[in-house]
Amino acid sequence: MTVAMPIWRNRVSPLLDTATRLLVLTCRDGAETSRRELMLSATSPAELARLLASLHLDQLLCGALSGELARDLKQHGVRVRPHLCGEVDSVLQAFCRRRLARSEFRMPGYQKRH
Repeated sequence: MTVAMPIWRNRVSPLLDTATRLLVLTCRDGAETSRRELMLSATSPAELARLLASLHLDQLLCGALSGELARDLKQHGVRVRPHLCGEVDSVLQAFCRRRLARSEFRMPGYQKRH
């Protein structure tokens, strides 16, 4: 499984559209097998969506993102798990343990629509 997360100061970047660093991890059997960091320099939501799609991600974990970028990612088949916050390693551990639904990983002010 390949998972990516935009990062800022060892935390989930609050806005994907303006993120400049992306952490990409590969996991197998619940354990991390590789980790690399990429610099992002996309100038538009469409360009960023194409770049992220080219990574063949199974999941993109992120904070907020614009509606335009969300649509572009969906068109490229990128699965997005938005509205997340927290320290990178804590979020990744919660993701692997299927505990991202906990309130400590939700962006402040986010309320899930029913």
